[in-house]
Amino acid sequence: MQPGRNPFQRGKSPWPAHPWHLVIGFVIVVASVLASEILSGGTIATSVAAIASAVIVASVLVVQTKDRAETTNHIFAETREELAHWQRLWNDLQVETQQTTSVLAQMRDGVIMLSPNKSILLINPAAKRLLAFNPGDSLVGRALAETVRYPDLVRGVEMCSFGDGAQEVLIEVSDGKIHRPIRVRVDRIATIQQSNLLLTLRDETESRRIDEIRREFIANVSHELKTPLAAIKGYAETVELAIEDDPAAATHFMSQIRTQCLRLERLVADMMQLARAQAGRDKLHFVTVHLEDVIAESLKSYRPVAAAKDIELTIDDAWGDARVTADREATLTIINNLIGNAIRYTPDGGHVRVSIREAGSFWAILVSDDGVGIPESEQERVFERFYRVERTRESARSGTGLGLSIVKNLTNALGGEVRLKSRPGEGSTFEVLLPVFVAHDGANVPGDRASRRLSAPGG
Repeated sequence: MQPGRNPFQRGKSPWPAHPWHLVIGFVIVVASVLASEILSGGTIATSVAAIASAVIVASVLVVQTKDRAETTNHIFAETREELAHWQRLWNDLQVETQQTTSVLAQMRDGVIMLSPNKSILLINPAAKRLLAFNPGDSLVGRALAETVRYPDLVRGVEMCSFGDGAQEVLIEVSDGKIHRPIRVRVDRIATIQQSNLLLTLRDETESRRIDEIRREFIANVSHELKTPLAAIKGYAETVELAIEDDPAAATHFMSQIRTQCLRLERLVADMMQLARAQAGRDKLHFVTVHLEDVIAESLKSYRPVAAAKDIELTIDDAWGDARVTADREATLTIINNLIGNAIRYTPDGGHVRVSIREAGSFWAILVSDDGVGIPESEQERVFERFYRVERTRESARSGTGLGLSIVKNLTNALGGEVRLKSRPGEGSTFEVLLPVFVAHDGANVPGDRASRRLSAPGG
């Protein structure tokens, strides 16, 4: 047998199928007996008896050896099958362990398992990150109370260990300049041999941010609704008093009530548009959109508004065949908001210009004005809901404060970008980039957003 070779490989037995070596041995023994008898002068009968005895002994040995060989082969076959079975189980266990390790490593939530004496048995990378540990630290085997410095967490672990049920603890973790609120749940897990503790950690930063946005949104909506409702209530009471004594005043106040109702109507409509924009691509219907037609429709609506303020509304006719893959209604909403904002923030007698240009795999829609402009420090915030630049609040009294937020959310949902260039007193230029129409086998489909960003100027 070669060194290191497993006799169970290929199903071979270490014993031969027929004991030929015993037959050869038997022939040698017979020959030896005959030679001995002849040399010693023994009789033929004695020689025959010796040979017969040798035959009997050899036959018994052959039978016994063959039986032992068959028994040994059977034992080796069973052992081989058992080894193969355990090998399969070991391979399955390795696969399951690798899968579990991969899942724990990819989880965003932290997981820590503690032994009954509160030492760490298992900790995933997310838990190390959330608790501000060094990723290379070896924490397995160390006591939790010696590793973390959060008394509330240690207390929660102790309470769960003493049988007080699952515990939830909120701790504040500081990692340099970053402060994270971490919610920790401690559960008791009973195994066959012992009762361990399982800690799950979740970063509450995003949840708190969403709650803050929700509270801010409710407060802003309440404020925006409160003003027109208060005005409507006051005008209605005045109309009741003046309807008989001063019909002209009553008519004036009724007109004011109508104006405030229209403001409420615009606010509700804008809020519905914002909700649709924030719903993402699922609520959009992508088709081939001709920008010339959509812009012409928007200009038709806003020319009377511009004329009322003596604002010159001009367009650049050198567009060519500007087609994008987008939702037509969403595209019209974007253009309407940009033109409406430009007219609203441009003083009487000003200028608003609409143009289109190619930008790699985008078509860029530009709306420029020579209005009040926006300070650089506030250019990011103008896309927030209900946000208005302080010095332009009076000019925006007819707006809802949601227009630019709708523009940004719809543009993102369409796979594009929105940009702003502005200086106070010199006006603003809003640029919306939408993906060029792409045809694949006759089908209109939006291109890949990541690849489009690389080809967009300044992207």
